[in-house]
Amino acid sequence: MNCKKVRMRLSAFQDGELGLQPARQLKQHLENCAPCRAELEALNQVVDSMKCMSPIAVEPAFPALIMSALQARPQRGFRLLPSLAYTLALLMIFVSGFLLEMSANGQPPSAPQPVMTFSTVLTESRNLGLLAVQDSTLELFSGGLHEN
Repeated sequence: MNCKKVRMRLSAFQDGELGLQPARQLKQHLENCAPCRAELEALNQVVDSMKCMSPIAVEPAFPALIMSALQARPQRGFRLLPSLAYTLALLMIFVSGFLLEMSANGQPPSAPQPVMTFSTVLTESRNLGLLAVQDSTLELFSGGLHEN
């Protein structure tokens, strides 16, 4: 038995709720493990200090008040309509995004897009005659690596 399992079962061991075999395994672990023994001692101190406390006076009608409040609370079950509406809304958003991407590119969205840099745009625009771009401007944006 490892320390994690022992620590989870210490309270049940302390209350005598463990079966014979699990209690025997736990005792054996406690004989060999000082940190788990210290944990059990701390639990024993808490229980002993609780035993010394005086009982709290409870109004006789208090349990009945609690039970009536629990029974009066409305039960909310699974509601199909809101769940279905949210699911359909998310599906519509996904499908519309897919269709917009396809209509913008004319191809499925998984097609790779070409990498465009500012210097590439300037060069293409100049080659098409759309812009009058100086070579020095192209060198500035391409890092001085532009070749004619």
